[in-house]
Amino acid sequence: MKQNQSNTKIAGIDVGKRFLDVAAHGLEDETQVENGPEGHAALIAWLRARRVGRVGLEATGGYERKVRAALEAAGFEVVVHQPLEVRLFARLKRLRAKNDRIDARLIAQATAQAETVRAAQDPRLAELAERLTAYEQVADQIAGLKTFLEHVTLKDVLRSLKVQLASLERLKARLLAQVLQALKAHEDLAARFRLLLSIPGFGPVVAASLAIRMPELGQMRRGQAAALAGVAPFDRDSGQWKGLRFITGGRARVRRMLYLASLAAKRYDPGFKAFHQALLARGKPIKLAIVAVMRKLIEAANLILHRGQPWVKTQPA
Repeated sequence: MKQNQSNTKIAGIDVGKRFLDVAAHGLEDETQVENGPEGHAALIAWLRARRVGRVGLEATGGYERKVRAALEAAGFEVVVHQPLEVRLFARLKRLRAKNDRIDARLIAQATAQAETVRAAQDPRLAELAERLTAYEQVADQIAGLKTFLEHVTLKDVLRSLKVQLASLERLKARLLAQVLQALKAHEDLAARFRLLLSIPGFGPVVAASLAIRMPELGQMRRGQAAALAGVAPFDRDSGQWKGLRFITGGRARVRRMLYLASLAAKRYDPGFKAFHQALLARGKPIKLAIVAVMRKLIEAANLILHRGQPWVKTQPA
C-alpha cells in the first residue's frame, strides 16, 4: 500500500452544492467546476490530464454522492473523509486559513496520507441507504409528533395532528416495504439479510440497516467491525485517568440499530441475557454492559457473514 500511495497521483475536492473546487496534490494546479453532469465530465478530463488516480472528498450531507459515483464509474479510487477527519488533520498541520480552494488542497493532503482506500460504492446500496434514511427520518418525526400530542388539548388541533400522524405512519410502512422489497430483489443482498435475521435481537429493520450500511461485514478481522460501528473500547490513560475505556466515532446510524437490537437480545436470548447479567454482577455500569452486548452482536454479524452460516443459538453455561 505504501508503494501504491507514493506512485499514485492524488487530488482533493471541496464539495459544495453548486461548485466543486479541485486541487492536485504536489502541484499548483487548481480548478473549479459545476457540481453537475457537465462539471463532472470536465472534472474527469482535468484529473486524467494530470494522471490523477486517487481522489479525496469530504462527506457533505449528500452533495458528494453524484460526483463520487461519476468518479468511480470513470475508474478513480475515491476516499470519502468525514468532516471531523479533515478538521483534525488541519489542526495537526496547524492550518488556520479556510476557504474552498484551501480546503480542496487540505483534502488532497489528507488523502495522500490515508492508509486505506475503500472499495467502490455499490450503487444499489447507495439508493437503499437513501430510502432507509427517509424511513428513519419519518420514524423520528412520528416519535416527536406522538410526544407533542400528549400535550395538545385543543380538539381541532388534535384532530389535524392525528391526520398528519396517520399519513406519516402510512409513509413509514411504505418506505420500509420498499427497502425490504429492493433488498430481497438481489440474490446476494437477500442472502446477507437472511443471515443477519438469524442473530438474536435482529429484526427486519436492524438486519436491513446492517446489510445496507455495513457492506464490509464478513471481510473484517476480529475487532474491526466493532471499531467501524463505534462500539470498540479504546484506551484513554493519562494522568489520573487510568484503566478507563471509551467508545468513539463509528457509524452512528448503525450504532443506533445495534443499541435497539441489544435491548431485545439481552431480554429474550438466554445466552445474551446471561452475558449481560454477568457483567452487571461484576459491578459493570448498565451502559457499559449494553455496549458490550452491542459489540458481541456486531462481531457475530461479521462472523456469520464470513462463514455464510446462520446464528446457532446457545444455552448459557
